[in-house]
Amino acid sequence: MRRLVILLTALLVLGAAAALPAGAQSPDETAAEAEFLDRINQRRSQLGLAPLGVYWDLVDDARAHSRYQADGRCSAGQRICHSDNLGRVADGWHLLGENVGVGYEVAELDRAFWESPTHQANVVGNYNYAGVGVVIRDDGTLYVTVLFMRGEDGLPAHQPGPLSPGADRPALYDAATGAWWSTDGADSGLVSGAPGDQPLACDWNGDGTTTVGLFQTGHLSLGEGAPGVFYGSPGDVALCGDWDGDGVQTIGVFRPESGTVFLRNTNSIGPAHAELRFGEVGDVPIAGDWFGTGYDSVAMLRPATGTLYLTDGGTTIGNVLAIPGPVLSAGEQLIAGDWDGTGADALGVYRPATSEFHLSLGLDPAADTVVISADRSTGSALAGRW
Repeated sequence: MRRLVILLTALLVLGAAAALPAGAQSPDETAAEAEFLDRINQRRSQLGLAPLGVYWDLVDDARAHSRYQADGRCSAGQRICHSDNLGRVADGWHLLGENVGVGYEVAELDRAFWESPTHQANVVGNYNYAGVGVVIRDDGTLYVTVLFMRGEDGLPAHQPGPLSPGADRPALYDAATGAWWSTDGADSGLVSGAPGDQPLACDWNGDGTTTVGLFQTGHLSLGEGAPGVFYGSPGDVALCGDWDGDGVQTIGVFRPESGTVFLRNTNSIGPAHAELRFGEVGDVPIAGDWFGTGYDSVAMLRPATGTLYLTDGGTTIGNVLAIPGPVLSAGEQLIAGDWDGTGADALGVYRPATSEFHLSLGLDPAADTVVISADRSTGSALAGRW
């Protein structure tokens, strides 16, 4: 039995405009957006048409309009509606089209678009970019806006320049002096440690704010007034992450000589909750939510081969994905963060030779990169929501 699907379509020729803001997407919404675009490009490929690229400005506006509809803001009680001024969605366009719909599944909406001549005309139209925005309500209702555009070649898939609201920010911290630098201009001293201490930036109590702890040969200090955690052995490399998805990030260590990662699910003294046989001597360990799952997993960068090994299992190995990783020169540091506010982490490299952070907006080696300059060259590179 097919459920109710409602569609609208629009076309506009020649104009210019500015963008509207949109919030971060859930992993399910992001996955649905990718599926819509993939289905569109499959249909175009079957007809010998070039695939549509992603333009971030279209995505921003498509998401904003889907949110507008999901919030019930269309006039006269309509469930869906077109953008009031389609020409405002992006700069530099020559041809614009818009498909909007509401339903419950990507497949049924895609089929409905294809079976409607006016919507199909946009899918196979003379465009070179698309932006898909999906909002899924708590009851499972899926609102989608697809913006089609003909514009100049080479437009970026991700917004260049400053990081978006809600994204992680890079920082530098010198444990020996307490000197601190962050991208928002704050320059405040933290509790200082000693040369050789390893700073760790995590949300230790689940309050949504990242703070810095210091790992000192088997002991994690979380600052004044907070109990320390004895964990690990000499030679261990410390990690922290939300291994079990409870919203609190906790300690872990990588022991290179045995190729083992030991993870705790609480910041307290005790044995490992999970032991993972993963990594080898020379690997650079790092933790992140690589796939937007809501929990962190361990990854290893192997400089000897330039390979990045990603896991997705949290407290287990899960699946292992091997992809090309960043090349680290002497003194360069690897960090991870959600640089675009999508809920999925990607890598960054701090290059002290130029005092620059190079932040990749995706795990694909071809992903766009944001470059941020720091006002100093020394310190441990960190990332978080300060």
